[in-house]
Amino acid sequence: MPRVLAATWWLFGSTVLAGVVLRPWAGDELHVTRYTGYLMPWLLLGLVPGAAWACLRRRWALAAVLGASAATIVSLQAHLFRPRPSAPAHGAIALRVMSYNTWATNLDATRIASVVLRYRPDVLLLQEIRGDVLSRFTEAASGLYAGAPLHLVYDPDLEQAIVSRYAIEPAASLARKGNVQKVVLCAPGARVTVFNVHPPRSGGWRHRYTQISALVDEDVLREDGPVILGGDFNAPDRSQLYERVSSALANAHAQRGLGFGFTYPALVRSPFGPVPTVPLVRIDHLFFSDHFVAVRAGTLDDSGGSDHRPVFVELAPKAGAARSSVAAGHD
Repeated sequence: MPRVLAATWWLFGSTVLAGVVLRPWAGDELHVTRYTGYLMPWLLLGLVPGAAWACLRRRWALAAVLGASAATIVSLQAHLFRPRPSAPAHGAIALRVMSYNTWATNLDATRIASVVLRYRPDVLLLQEIRGDVLSRFTEAASGLYAGAPLHLVYDPDLEQAIVSRYAIEPAASLARKGNVQKVVLCAPGARVTVFNVHPPRSGGWRHRYTQISALVDEDVLREDGPVILGGDFNAPDRSQLYERVSSALANAHAQRGLGFGFTYPALVRSPFGPVPTVPLVRIDHLFFSDHFVAVRAGTLDDSGGSDHRPVFVELAPKAGAARSSVAAGHD
């Protein structure tokens, strides 16, 4: 039995170590590098007990492999738990932004609205929301802006919507660039381009990466003014897709979030209906241009009947970008 355990730990530890070491060069091209990145930090649940067992058995080489793998993963994830310095004083918050995949099978518009009303975003990006659910949602959330009109643009083909405190101008629907809904937000003091994305799971990671990469190169980087890009990316923060977007825009959770901020799955299907569970990955993200700085960011703990938890960020004008900033408009 000890030999079987040792062989198992050797296979597991060497596979993880190979995935971690090769990832900077191979990215998501290899299965071992892709899933090592995707499964962080859950691999520690196997590495740490394995290293302890190897030490007790005086199998020092095995302990070194498992320990090195665990230490590398901890070092890669440690930044998520470091205390964030106080946000620079930039005055009032410019925009509160939320991204929320409501789940196509979630028809409870009242619960969806309760989650949104709890946070009261100025800009709300919705994915997987049917037209009839959206209609009931707008009724339930009619008081979102304290009597002020609720501005809405909906794409029924993508089943995506953008809701805003401010008037919004539909710009385009870019289905071939990751199922993207693009609008221009007519906020006080600035016109902000907003992208609501939800690249499909079908086609695999490379298909999603190619689409989002085209969006970044051909649309996002060509915008001179403020940009917000958010949605359900179907890719975690240790993926090439995430790295591609973060090379052009700042990420809300990386800048102001604390902890893993996992968003999916908040619910799983069962014969008895949806069952709450502990989310395992963060695949919902909010990015923004350097016209803004994040003051606060995180993941809400109430999914409102969805299999995703919403993510949010509070943005303020960045120092030196006053001409492109957005004036505050909160109650």
